[in-house]
Amino acid sequence: MNIEKLIWSKTKTDIIKYLLFKRQWISIRALETELEWSFPAIKKQVDSLLEAEIVTIDKDNNKWSICISADIYELIRKIFTQSIEFALNREFTKYDTIIEKYYLWKFFGNPIMNNAQDIDIVVIYKHLWKDFIERIKIDIAEIFKNNFINDISMVFMSNDDFQRRYRLSDKFVLSILRNTKNTNI
Repeated sequence: MNIEKLIWSKTKTDIIKYLLFKRQWISIRALETELEWSFPAIKKQVDSLLEAEIVTIDKDNNKWSICISADIYELIRKIFTQSIEFALNREFTKYDTIIEKYYLWKFFGNPIMNNAQDIDIVVIYKHLWKDFIERIKIDIAEIFKNNFINDISMVFMSNDDFQRRYRLSDKFVLSILRNTKNTNI
């Protein structure tokens, strides 16, 4: 899914991504600095989002603060999260000869065991090709960076290591297997 085509504006999409994943209650001037779009372009798109009742503006004497409307925040977040998941699926498909399985967890709202609660993505790969694994990590990080998400936790594990840890009844591996409803590839 190309979210920019859905929303019809790269500027508007960037504004929503920024408000969802980086920071809410921000002024147009601060958005101008952060997004590197011109003030008139951002103002026009914010006005459009305001008219569509997607954002609200808290007008103070000194500044205006923009945020996503509380009534639709979760719906908008799900749409944008689904867009990220779609981009990840496409990325992992490019490397299907290397990646055996992957699991999307915390960031995507899926359950995970308590002692690994900060893990967002687990990738099980077929072969130990360090160059390719590093390239995959960079590509994944770029997807999140394009959505103003800087902190993402990834675990890469070879299939041999995964199988060995399964035989040893490793809690982390068993948790992965218990939560396989979101298994891909």
